[in-house]
Amino acid sequence: MKSFDGCWTCRLRKKRCDESRPACSNCSSLQITCHFGDEKPAWMDGGAEQRAKADEIKHELRHAAARRRGILPIEVLAPLRAEPILESHCDRTSTPTAPSTTLAPSDYDLMSAEKPEQCSAISSSDGQSRESGLDRRFMMFYFDHFFPFLFPFYKPSLLEGGRSWIMELILGDRAMWHTTLCLSTYFVSITLDGAISGPNVCKDLAWGRLLEQMRVTFVMLQNDIREVASSGTQDVIVKTSRIMGSIIQLQRFETTVGNFDNCQKHLSAAIALYRQVLQATSNIIGRDGRPAFRDILSHMGQRLWATTFEQGGAWNSDQAAFRFYSALLIVDDIIASTCTGTPPRLQEYHTELLTNDHRSDERPPLNLEDFVGCESWVLLRIGEISALDAWKWSTQKAGKLDMMELVARASTIKQALLADLARLDASTHTPETNLLGLYAVYNDHLPPMPGGCAKFVTRVWAQAALLYLSLSVSGWQPGSVGIRENVVRTLTLLEQMPAAALLRTMVWPFCIAGCLAEPGEECRFRALADALMPHRLFAAARKALEIMEHVWRCRNELTVDSDFAACMRRSGYTESSMPILI
Repeated sequence: MKSFDGCWTCRLRKKRCDESRPACSNCSSLQITCHFGDEKPAWMDGGAEQRAKADEIKHELRHAAARRRGILPIEVLAPLRAEPILESHCDRTSTPTAPSTTLAPSDYDLMSAEKPEQCSAISSSDGQSRESGLDRRFMMFYFDHFFPFLFPFYKPSLLEGGRSWIMELILGDRAMWHTTLCLSTYFVSITLDGAISGPNVCKDLAWGRLLEQMRVTFVMLQNDIREVASSGTQDVIVKTSRIMGSIIQLQRFETTVGNFDNCQKHLSAAIALYRQVLQATSNIIGRDGRPAFRDILSHMGQRLWATTFEQGGAWNSDQAAFRFYSALLIVDDIIASTCTGTPPRLQEYHTELLTNDHRSDERPPLNLEDFVGCESWVLLRIGEISALDAWKWSTQKAGKLDMMELVARASTIKQALLADLARLDASTHTPETNLLGLYAVYNDHLPPMPGGCAKFVTRVWAQAALLYLSLSVSGWQPGSVGIRENVVRTLTLLEQMPAAALLRTMVWPFCIAGCLAEPGEECRFRALADALMPHRLFAAARKALEIMEHVWRCRNELTVDSDFAACMRRSGYTESSMPILI
């Protein structure tokens, strides 16, 4: 016999209920939990518990609406609050705030939200094996499709061990496993959204998995932080480097889905962990001062096959991961510094990590071109300009600015940029020798062009660096000859991209040139961003366009004392909330 008032969810929401079972049409259409039964729930007390349950259902409604629209709510991207997790990186003696939801290690991959039961791709009578099988499939999607999309230039050779370390690391580290599943489920949800129109149970499943994995990721990071605090010195190096990688991966996920709120927090935590790895290595080798990069790698185990670190060989998974995430961290730090108006926090390591100290027979520890497609010398110069810009404003504020010294420093940077640009142009048509070139034919996801995409990307970054230098020295003078020339050159290069998606590797050059565009050029910058489809996969480029459009609206209010960091602040960002345009 049907009850007169319907399900308890509808009663709480004061909605008319059709009393269908096992879920009424209201709850089914909204994709929320339908509470029904003859007995009145304890939370229907007319007091505090009922108000709490009402808030819980409102929260569930927001998440369900987000799944239906294909949008990830901001609050979902910081479950359990990010601050306690990240701050604990910097202070090992403190205990991270316990999450509101506890999770035993043996249970972590059995957690699930309420999920549809009829998706043909996962039909199984065994819930645990269904979950495991789905996770493995999502993980292979990541290896096969999404990682190459996120990092199109990262193609280590077979002789270095290739990219097999990614699978080894993810399978051996719980936090990395869940951050990777976050990325993969997000991409799968977008793919299904584009391929399947209308409500679909499999799309709902992908979003349910995404929300679940975000929650578990933060719990895993908290657990890992607790474990590393009690580890022996030898273990600290590997465990801390893995946490650093998980945080950088988490940041990449959040910026991919369009949440930039935690960029600076994640960056600060990762930098603190990088320094802790250095300190742990120093403790082991007993050396005064900073250990060399190869000292860190040598204490992460043996290479898979090797002669010496200088002569090469295949990195083991922890070594390869540390190199990869260190490169991303260096780049993020440099780009963040241009937005905040402060020197790069890792600048003291740049020469050691990114140069060969003028020894042509030796490769630097990190060659950024191999990781992000832009040669190291450009990003080194951008870091120097950022530091020069910070010096200029601090000395000017103190009334001690020496313009001759400013110009002299800027001239040195400019001459280095121009010399490297000339060398780049000369090498464009020089064929590269690659013993494994046969395999590259089958594994290159980048469009063909003279000299290769990396040289093109490097040229765009270098042109934008010259623009940034002029802006830092001369201030906001968009009509000046030097700034005009570099805006036009950068825009012209961007419009010559062999594929629109390549813009996602040049977001910072796109943004700084766009901020200085004339009104007649605005539509050309918009067209570059609008060509990136679907927009949800290119959140950083959309964020850059949002910043540019804000600058265009208030361009008449900007004075000669403004610089790129001032533009960012005028867009409403503080130093702690500044997005990283990478």
